[in-house]
Amino acid sequence: MASTLVDLEHPSNRNEGFCAALELAVAAARELEPGPVPASRDAGLDERVQRDAILRLRSGATANPGLLSLLADGRFAEHFGDHEADDRDGADEVSRALAVPDLFCLASPPGTTRTLTVLEIVRAAAERGERVLIAAPTAPGVEAIVSRLPPGATVIRTDQAGSGPGSITAAADGVQHRVLSRSQAAARALEPWLGEPSPALGWLRRLTTALGEAAEARERAERAVAHRDATTRDTRLRLGAAARAAEQARDEAGAVVTGTAGEVERLTAALRRAEGSRLRRWSTGGLRRRLSDAVRVAAVARSAFHQTIAAYEESAHSLDRAVEQDGAVRAAADRAAFADLAALRALESAERSAHHLTRLLDGVDAAPKWTADPAGLAGFAEHCAAREPVLRGRAGLLREWRQRAARPTRQLHPELLRYADVVASTCLGAGRPEYGELEFDLLVLEDAARIPVPAALVPLVRARRAVLVGETRRPLLRDTEVVRAWVAARCPAGADPDELAALLTGSVFERVVARAPERNRAVTLW
Repeated sequence: MASTLVDLEHPSNRNEGFCAALELAVAAARELEPGPVPASRDAGLDERVQRDAILRLRSGATANPGLLSLLADGRFAEHFGDHEADDRDGADEVSRALAVPDLFCLASPPGTTRTLTVLEIVRAAAERGERVLIAAPTAPGVEAIVSRLPPGATVIRTDQAGSGPGSITAAADGVQHRVLSRSQAAARALEPWLGEPSPALGWLRRLTTALGEAAEARERAERAVAHRDATTRDTRLRLGAAARAAEQARDEAGAVVTGTAGEVERLTAALRRAEGSRLRRWSTGGLRRRLSDAVRVAAVARSAFHQTIAAYEESAHSLDRAVEQDGAVRAAADRAAFADLAALRALESAERSAHHLTRLLDGVDAAPKWTADPAGLAGFAEHCAAREPVLRGRAGLLREWRQRAARPTRQLHPELLRYADVVASTCLGAGRPEYGELEFDLLVLEDAARIPVPAALVPLVRARRAVLVGETRRPLLRDTEVVRAWVAARCPAGADPDELAALLTGSVFERVVARAPERNRAVTLW
């Protein structure tokens, strides 16, 4: 008998016995449940999440590695620092709750004061960057806290069915809506690049076609201009006999003017030399007579030259008019003008297509600078042709991604919970398997005096630290006589009947607050 007592008092055996009692309490709770289970509850799921929490507690896979020793034997973690001084100085419950390394009990009656304290603990922890889990035995208890949280933190309810405000479904819908809204402008900008052919590809083809047509039209215009020039030359040659004769007469008269002017200059120079020499003064009279004759001849030559110029200009003007009015020249000139106009219009069509493509590139891709000439437009067309497959593929990927993002999905739920500042749920709802292996820096367990230990374990195993909020001296969870009768009749051999009865009748708050050292608990005025 003594050896058996020693085995039961050994920490490892004590912990194992406590876990075994927890599993028995979960099974017993199902049998002791008064009346039928409400249709809204999944009793099987509730039992599975509790057993999963017990398994994690037994294997040490809890966020707080000392949770098993704390619940089984009341072994709280060492609290470093002079917290007794904090108590003497009247440190508030919020500071003390956030300072403990494992668990803090706040004993307080329901009411505004307790709610405000809980809200301040949640707010202060969230401001420190901690992820907070709020849990309560029922959904109204969760709502009483969540509805009064200040704005700013991201709060998600996991216990709320449907897609009401604060629910995980509403949060996922909100994320989807924001994602779709933020990508809508890009999707609209890329939409013209989708399709086969897409509007963008259509404008690119128009640009390429217009450039080809402009090049062909320019070649035709150059040929028409060359034909016009050749026709004009031939017509001038055919009609220009009189003009050429007048031109020849003008040139000949010009030569005479040049010759007479030269003679006048020569005689003038000779007269000056004779007048300056005493030996040749006798010749000055003859030189003056010859110079006078030369001046008269030069004057006549100039007059004749001016007449030939006038005759030539009149003949040239007549030739120009005749050439312009010639049927062949006019036809060639008209063809050249029309061909040049066609080339300009084809280039303008290419320019309009380039402007459309530039607008389609705006906000989608960097549009290069281009000039409205064949070389500039051709370079722009090459750039668009190289970018079109890339932009078409990008547009297709974005459309497919948006279509997937718009579908209802539960894949976002675990990630939303992972990055939320505050997650709120009922105790059993915190262990739903679809929420993954979430862990929290702080658990605030509201109304803990109404929560049995197995149910409280579901959120407790996920939190590194916890604040249990409740009231002492509450009625037991179940009738003691009924529980003891069930334990006496159904308790397996080797199990501790007293431990099982305590788990079935007492709350997690009563179990912990009775063993908590002074630094780990606070009592507000009743």
